[in-house]
Amino acid sequence: MLTRRNLILGLLVALVLWLGWTAVGVFGRSFEEQVLDAQEKLIRAVERRDWEAVKGMLTMDYMDEAGHDRESAVEDGRQALAHFFSLTITHEVTKVQAVKDVGMVQCRIKLEGKGAGYSEVVMSTVNGMREPWVFHWHKKGRWPWDWKAVQVHHDELAGRLRGFER
Repeated sequence: MLTRRNLILGLLVALVLWLGWTAVGVFGRSFEEQVLDAQEKLIRAVERRDWEAVKGMLTMDYMDEAGHDRESAVEDGRQALAHFFSLTITHEVTKVQAVKDVGMVQCRIKLEGKGAGYSEVVMSTVNGMREPWVFHWHKKGRWPWDWKAVQVHHDELAGRLRGFER
């Protein structure tokens, strides 16, 4: 017979099981899975052109071979993608490595979209790159979602930027 006490006990058991399952899903993930989650969030933030979210996913000491720091990387990204009316970014991960607080993701990136200005040039440049992009990640806190990009590198882009560093 279903009594009020048994109903409440059953609901409490269900709640505990759900919370336990959720905790395992969030905190029981491998470092590689955590880095891939951060990678996906960064790509989606760039795709939405949510520059505050992008900035929040870069470390305070972000630096790349073009001389970008955190602020200038976000500003140059904003300028490069400003003329797109619509933008879809697909990325294919080719390699991922991660240990406790450091990770690296290599991926190929393709842009699709419509735009004005030099959006076609941006798309053809990115889509024409044969080498993968390399994202270097550091975990800056204790939580699984505390991964931040410390550097983004692309060999072909680095070669094109020589002499144009900030």
